[in-house]
Amino acid sequence: MTDTEFLEAFESCSLPEVQWTHAAHVRMAWLCLQKMPLSDAVPIVRQRIKRYNDSLKKSLAYHETITQAFLILISDRMQRLGDHLSFADFCRENADILDRNMTALLNYYRKETLFSQGAREAFVEPDLATLPNAPARFPLKPK
Repeated sequence: MTDTEFLEAFESCSLPEVQWTHAAHVRMAWLCLQKMPLSDAVPIVRQRIKRYNDSLKKSLAYHETITQAFLILISDRMQRLGDHLSFADFCRENADILDRNMTALLNYYRKETLFSQGAREAFVEPDLATLPNAPARFPLKPK
């Protein structure tokens, strides 16, 4: 599936659930960050993941801290490596980001912090190390 086909399937909520893996989350974030700055990507990615999860009747699956922290890490790595890399090249250079066990984030967060209910609902600052190039946070918009 091409990047365009993947993004269209995700955005139309027609991507099969079995294909909505951690790697697919990273791919979607990488594609969004290819098109826009981090500050614009965060609310868009948040909204799209929530909409897709809702289509699967899994609205409680969304995790705010994991979403924002991964976007920050992916954006930072893209800036350091340059924007000329394909997604496959990005993956080869950033295996820790693709680890489903959250290896990349656990360099910044204790497990108890990252997987807490509070971190699921709102962004929680790291408690082990500062995220690279950490911008001002992206608050949830009131409903």
